Amino acid sequence: MGAMSVYAGERETFDFGWKFKYYGPGNPGPVQATSSQGGHPAGHAIDGDMKTRWCASSGREGETLDVNTGFKDEIKAINIYWENDNPKDVEFSFRSGHHVFTGKEEGAHGETIINVHGKVVDSLHLKVMGTDRKVWASIREIEFINTEGKKVKPAALPKYPEIHAENPNVRFKDYKRVQLPHDWAIESPFLAGEPNETGKLPWNGMGWYRKLFNVPASFDPKKDRYYLDFDGVMANPKVYVNGELAGEWGYGYSAFRVDLTPHLKAGKKNLIAVQVTNEEASTRWYPGAGIYRHTWLEKTGPVHIDQWGVYATTPEVSEESATVRVQTTLVNTSDKSATLMVQQAIGEAEADPETITIGAGDTETVTQEITLPKPSLWSCERPHLYALETTVYQDGQKIDEKVTTIGVRTIEWKSDGFYLNGKRVQLQGVCDHHDLGPLGTAFHESAFERKVQILKEMGCNSIRTSHNPPAAEVLDVCDRYGILVIDEVFDIWKHQKYDKVNGYHKLWPKWWQKDVRQLVMRDRNHPCVIAWSGGNEIIEIVTKDGPGISKGIRDEFRKYDTTRPYTVGVNAVQGAYNGFAESLDVYGYNYKPHQYSKFESSFQPGMPYYGSETASCVGTRDTYFFPVKWGVGDGFRNFQVSAYGLYAPSWASCPDAEFTAHDEHPNCAGEYVWTGFDYIGEPTPYNQDKTNENNFGDMTPAERERAMELMRAMGNKAPSRSSYFGIIDLAGFPKDTYYLYQSRWRPAFRQAHILPHWNWAGREGQVTPVMVFSSGDEAELFLNGVSQGVRRKGEGGTFKQLGMTIKKNGHRFVWEDVTYEPGELKVVVKKDGKPWAEATRVTTGETSRVVAKPDRSAIAGDARALAYISVSTQDDKGNVVPTDCRKVSFSVEGPAKLIGFCNGDPTDQRCMQDLEQAFYNGRIVAVLRGERGGQGEAVVTIKADGLEPVKVPVIIAPASAEQLRK
Repeated sequence: MGAMSVYAGERETFDFGWKFKYYGPGNPGPVQATSSQGGHPAGHAIDGDMKTRWCASSGREGETLDVNTGFKDEIKAINIYWENDNPKDVEFSFRSGHHVFTGKEEGAHGETIINVHGKVVDSLHLKVMGTDRKVWASIREIEFINTEGKKVKPAALPKYPEIHAENPNVRFKDYKRVQLPHDWAIESPFLAGEPNETGKLPWNGMGWYRKLFNVPASFDPKKDRYYLDFDGVMANPKVYVNGELAGEWGYGYSAFRVDLTPHLKAGKKNLIAVQVTNEEASTRWYPGAGIYRHTWLEKTGPVHIDQWGVYATTPEVSEESATVRVQTTLVNTSDKSATLMVQQAIGEAEADPETITIGAGDTETVTQEITLPKPSLWSCERPHLYALETTVYQDGQKIDEKVTTIGVRTIEWKSDGFYLNGKRVQLQGVCDHHDLGPLGTAFHESAFERKVQILKEMGCNSIRTSHNPPAAEVLDVCDRYGILVIDEVFDIWKHQKYDKVNGYHKLWPKWWQKDVRQLVMRDRNHPCVIAWSGGNEIIEIVTKDGPGISKGIRDEFRKYDTTRPYTVGVNAVQGAYNGFAESLDVYGYNYKPHQYSKFESSFQPGMPYYGSETASCVGTRDTYFFPVKWGVGDGFRNFQVSAYGLYAPSWASCPDAEFTAHDEHPNCAGEYVWTGFDYIGEPTPYNQDKTNENNFGDMTPAERERAMELMRAMGNKAPSRSSYFGIIDLAGFPKDTYYLYQSRWRPAFRQAHILPHWNWAGREGQVTPVMVFSSGDEAELFLNGVSQGVRRKGEGGTFKQLGMTIKKNGHRFVWEDVTYEPGELKVVVKKDGKPWAEATRVTTGETSRVVAKPDRSAIAGDARALAYISVSTQDDKGNVVPTDCRKVSFSVEGPAKLIGFCNGDPTDQRCMQDLEQAFYNGRIVAVLRGERGGQGEAVVTIKADGLEPVKVPVIIAPASAEQLRK
């Protein structure tokens, strides 16, 4: 796949032929509930700790709790301890063998006792009655007392039939065929009862994956090694092979390997079963669910190159030559020593062969150097890549080979910024969450490549992977496109963050070193990676043990790579002065442009720094509210945000604040805007289903009350399910701020963009401010041919955000007193006194047609390549009608499948795989994927209400054998 490293001829996709079943929401394992309040999961009811509790998510009657006990003990009584003294009415049932016993009990003084009379309790079902808005179902602890008077704890996860292979041809009920990568939650509509912080999708709970595959009769575990590589499983995967636990991992974002060899049966069908469990209160955004990244089957001999076993660095680089140092790690799993010869080559340039002897069961590393004459350097403008060929011979026979894609370049972080190949490069970056909008978190390289193409057109040259290891192919794409990457590993360290009781801190003691290793070993050959980030806004920034923990992470990175610096995204002001900063090589500031002066003048002189997270400006595409105000928290109405590019949460700012700080502090290496694209979950300012009216501070009293009524009707749940932060919306359509960043990041590009749209029936005669984003320095605006005045950058009034004084015309052009009348807006822009660019915005006519345009006319029939079809409603003159939200349906004929739709509306509750959709402000996108092995023409039919249908042909080209192998 592009620049991905592979073992030649021995590595193939394992993504096809899987079956899947979702077991439902709630904590998997011995206890589940119909609902749980964030931070108070069902598991707390049996954790043995009276300080914790299970609490239902509302006060409605009939909330249930189920416990699978796994007991062999005879139980005398079940004691239920409630959070408070209010009595509860409990309907209960418990199973004992083939018998079910039912009853009712009334609680008193905060306790309910169920007498069991010495029966074995296999499972317990509780239904809580007598609750209301003030008194919710909330249990501190359930205790099972055996006949000896001792407490007995429920067992761990019960056995499931999925792992067994006695009858591998059995047809499991409710299983369905799926293709990996697969995100089970994105297949659902958005659910009103789910928390919007994590996207209102059922990602929580447990699922099982099963796959049968043939192992040849010639298989010999002494001669053959079979490895199954997972690029990412969300989360806590356990991998069973023929009923035996073969491997597991904790962190859902890490790649990991499972050795299948000891568990395989020659000449038979072998069963792979993967259990996936996602715990509630474990994440701040939508994590996805399931085996959501690629899987690979790798077959080798007993002596082979280790996983990620080739490591290339370029210690010396000049115009005349470059030294490529290659360290190759070899593994001998046989019971005999092995003498090997290792060769390295880049084209015609070769290293001297090395001979090495490895003992039985040992691992050894050999180091070689290649001199590369007149190297083509990897850069953002010309991302040249080389193929490094590593070949291993034993007794004159080639036994393994690997092709590793590398780039030759130098990086250096200095006090005045970041340098690539000796030249200062301003970091014009964005933070990027891992979901792909309508595809959920199921990774498709085509989808990410589209994101990069859109970002490059804006002028973006860097991405920060927020806040976790990305898919492997993310770095392949960034290598090819010249996108610099800050590669991030964690959002939580040792200490719990916020209310995330099941966050990474639970994994920390066992897994953190392993997860750091997996990230660095996998990614260290990529020229695009310019820094390792240990974390983001972690609690340890302000704890006494924080600097020590941070240094430990830094040192762990350096075990595997010393060519890149270590950084962290720091949100607490005191992090620069309390000792935490000394653990970093490069300091990352989150939302602190007003702190740059103090940092440069009073901290360690010369320490490199950058804006690791900036702006957090929020907006909804083509949505505007009046009057236009300049305060951070203005512009929030009707669960949308005005798109003037001015509004943000209280801790953040409009883009102009960061621009102003960089103008005043040129030593700042650059910025990573939060975020490049909208993403599922975290819909600030309507995040975490808040019900206080401060979310609607810019509304009239009547508008505020209507919004509150809507929330009450939804059970005090906001409809917002995806973020407003993106410069580009969830569908991939640019918002207005896209052109503001483009004007800043591509100063030589002639462009101008007018906002808002000019369809404002009913606003005739009312003030409707107009802004223009352009790379020019002077602009004149005309409304129906009448000049509205000239604006020059740097002139005019000011406003304040984050305590900073910012010029209104500092980085945009503003006309605050334009009176709306239908017609045409036109801007004429100059630069250095010369004509630069023009743009128009018109009041459109009625919608008369649908226009659909695929981003490519042909895709491969490999079930990998995608075509994105952008669809808009237009008037007779070809103008997109920016207020059209009519319904639309899709269908396809031919060897392809429609796999996702998105219109960019953060409040749309439709399933993004449903063929029935709606436009939002005149736009929607459809995603088409060719069938594996398919060829011919696929025709997508689009039917919008009241308009003629449109047909879009896309050719499905025959896939090559190599494409199908991948």
